[in-house]
Amino acid sequence: MAYSFKVYISEGKEFFEYGNEQKTIRKGFAFSQSLMDLLYLDIMSYGNIFEKMGADLRKLYSEKDTRLADEVRKGLDTVAKQHIYFELLRLDWQERLEQAEQQNYKDIIDLLPYKKLTHIPSNISSMQEQIKNLWGQVLDILSPDEPIQKKMADYYDEKSKNSLDVFQFQPQPISFERIGRKTFTEVLCPKDIYDIIDYFIRECVKREQRFRVCKNCGKYFALTGYINTQYCDRPFDSAGHTCKEIGALHVWEKKKAENPALKAYSKAYKKRFAWIKYGKITKENFYEWSEQARKKRELCINGKMTLEEFKEWL
Repeated sequence: MAYSFKVYISEGKEFFEYGNEQKTIRKGFAFSQSLMDLLYLDIMSYGNIFEKMGADLRKLYSEKDTRLADEVRKGLDTVAKQHIYFELLRLDWQERLEQAEQQNYKDIIDLLPYKKLTHIPSNISSMQEQIKNLWGQVLDILSPDEPIQKKMADYYDEKSKNSLDVFQFQPQPISFERIGRKTFTEVLCPKDIYDIIDYFIRECVKREQRFRVCKNCGKYFALTGYINTQYCDRPFDSAGHTCKEIGALHVWEKKKAENPALKAYSKAYKKRFAWIKYGKITKENFYEWSEQARKKRELCINGKMTLEEFKEWL
């Protein structure tokens, strides 16, 4: 092959190295991030791109027009921008197209099987559901409190091992190499994007990585620290607020609704903040007041000041 593509994990991060003799690119992500990104990628929205590449390939079989090959390259460039795994797809098919041109499109159907491209969206869509099923039964923090290996064995019992709902692991092209100057680790040299998906699923299981469904967006995220974390770090709205930030606001609103001292403080805070706009209070005086108000609020919450006294002070 004229290109190389390697995947490995080092010091808790996942890395992708790919390119050719002229240029090699190295990208790193938090462990399991690429798999989580793929899990919620709207792959079917790119179905038209894959179908067009398939149609261009079928025309290329008979017309042998290099302009059709260029159209396929454009499609590959487009999908490669959507997810790191598709960089492998782009490199693989660029080489296939180049080889086809060099041999004057001899044996083109074997070299450029169009279904290998057009089936990708539906294959990945099925895998997304399989991964969610596996997570729910084995790696979800709320799944039964049993050893991961036992849950895996139960999940892959005789009844389910051939089910379309269950992810099927395949042999992996793994080597053991030196990475950098100080590290030796297992390195995946994938032949297709499905090898990469397989690799990271098994690594999540081997490392017993736990996941939770975010209470805000409803998507799985990796638990990397505090296991009771309820919200993920994904951007949630157009303003760029993350689910964690939205979650903190929801918690505050809930506390405010349940605690009359917080409710009284919030009402007074908003009123005085509005005064700044109309020149009824300076910013300096407002911030001085808000600092004192927070202290009084805590006294009220902790029972050292009655609610009536706090409201009177406000």
